[in-house]
Amino acid sequence: MLHVKHLKPFMAVVRHGNLSRASEELRRAQSAVSRSIQELESWFGVSLFERGPRQWLLTKYGQVLARRTEEAFAELQRACVVLTERHPACAARLRAAPFFSLSVHERRLELLFAFAERKHISTAAATVGISQPAASMALYDIESSVGIPLFDRAHTGVALNECGELLMEHVKRALALLRLADGEISALEGVVDGLVVVGALPFSRPYVLPAAIGEVLRQHPHLQVRTLEAPMEVMITGLRLGDVDFLTGALPLDPVENGLVVEELVSEPMAVIARSDHPLAAAPSLDLSDLLDTPWILSRPGTPSREALNSCLAQQGVAEPRVAVESSDISVIRGLLLETDMITAASRQLFSYELKAGSLITLPVSLPGTERPIGILRRSPEHSSPGAKLLMDAVRRICQNEALADA
Repeated sequence: MLHVKHLKPFMAVVRHGNLSRASEELRRAQSAVSRSIQELESWFGVSLFERGPRQWLLTKYGQVLARRTEEAFAELQRACVVLTERHPACAARLRAAPFFSLSVHERRLELLFAFAERKHISTAAATVGISQPAASMALYDIESSVGIPLFDRAHTGVALNECGELLMEHVKRALALLRLADGEISALEGVVDGLVVVGALPFSRPYVLPAAIGEVLRQHPHLQVRTLEAPMEVMITGLRLGDVDFLTGALPLDPVENGLVVEELVSEPMAVIARSDHPLAAAPSLDLSDLLDTPWILSRPGTPSREALNSCLAQQGVAEPRVAVESSDISVIRGLLLETDMITAASRQLFSYELKAGSLITLPVSLPGTERPIGILRRSPEHSSPGAKLLMDAVRRICQNEALADA
């Protein structure tokens, strides 16, 4: 983790453009302030200032870090304002708390994150490699420095209270902004590296996302990509907190919260899919009623795709088909399609490779009203790393090419 305690001295030098005046503001020795700048420069591997006898000017790398640090501190100040409103008697102490300028040792932040994730002090202590008494004392010191209760302490254990949870959300977003600075500084050096975390929604996993990842990594081999497969609400929470860079695939049907951007790239109806030598493959035209006696593979009732198909059938006055297998596992569905006379209704994106290879085909049946938008769910553009931007651009190109090919 970046040595965040050096960011306050860095910003003081940015404001004053002078080491001595920054030292006076912070009431620290010039040598101590200078060491903080050197620590940051060592971490990023670049010079953040052009040093003159009277004036220190930001380099292009320093400008990146200064902008992201300002955004991170602003994020923490929003937390301070909310907590001050909830604890007006502690307002003065909250406003002076060093935590809101990240003047805290990164090991304590690591401990706080570990505790928030694992909900148990001894497990969190083991994660960061300290004893349980030392972890308990560190968490108490964090709470004391902030100035308000952050934990509920009961005979069953310790847990973050509502204010502690709120503070954690803002700290996570602040640190996500600082991580962007690392990637942006590397990009200025001509190297796109770092980690991109992508929430893989349905319809992106079999083709779109793998193709996009392959394209980007061929050009930028120092980049690392991690995919996340989880319930939609979990991935949206990760996106909001900065743990996830963007989501791609079948977009949520319900409105999303403020601060998130929905970018629809393509929308296509579901298709009826079967193996290439299926008994119905030679039929020049088919109606849905012609398929009722054929065994189907469908997802469980209540899923978006099943509900969309049922609505389409109802609008055409057709009864629900004979469902032989209920499954949402693409590998299971693919195997059944290739080995049996079963058929399914799904997005062509799920079986893109098989359709291109000719092992599966789409039957000549229309399913109007089953369209599902496919695209990207992200934060605002200024909150995306260079690697995430490249990967989103690749997803856009691949979706556009697929749409043109199907046209």
